[in-house]
Amino acid sequence: MQIPKNLPQFENYPVLFLSAGEYNAHFYLALNGKVEEIDSIKMSPRDNAKEKQAFVGRKTGMINLESISHHGAYIEDLKSKFKRKVCQNIHNILATYPKMKEIILFAPSYSANRILEKLNQPEKKKVRMVFYNEYAKTNPLDLIKTFEKESQKMTAKKVSLNPEEKKILRKPSGKPY
Repeated sequence: MQIPKNLPQFENYPVLFLSAGEYNAHFYLALNGKVEEIDSIKMSPRDNAKEKQAFVGRKTGMINLESISHHGAYIEDLKSKFKRKVCQNIHNILATYPKMKEIILFAPSYSANRILEKLNQPEKKKVRMVFYNEYAKTNPLDLIKTFEKESQKMTAKKVSLNPEEKKILRKPSGKPY
């Protein structure tokens, strides 16, 4: 997909855009004015973490039915598998594109924190920005627009100095007192 001319073209080096949800992630590579999806992960909690139940009946005058469920343990296991799979994909992408210097992460805070804690130190250093919101189903061009808007905000902040601050920061005249 072609990136419009008013947005960054990423000509010097590739940039990885990762949009993740709780159980799905999309990996986009932006390079030379184009963005393309290079990988995606989708794990369904209903398919991968079936609720295991057991019913226990006892006869002691009354019939007691007890339900035992391991659903919570399976959900936590699924989250751990998802985290490992995302980090493995990031590792593989960085091995494929050794010139990649930046990773831009779009994910809710709970998902982003899980992903960031699993990354090793060199990979963490490549994470330039993290956007804490649900962007899992967002178009990659909208991700780039969001990135550009926030980058502009960060670089456009200028502090105006009052006259006293300007006087303090002024170059010394070089005359001794």
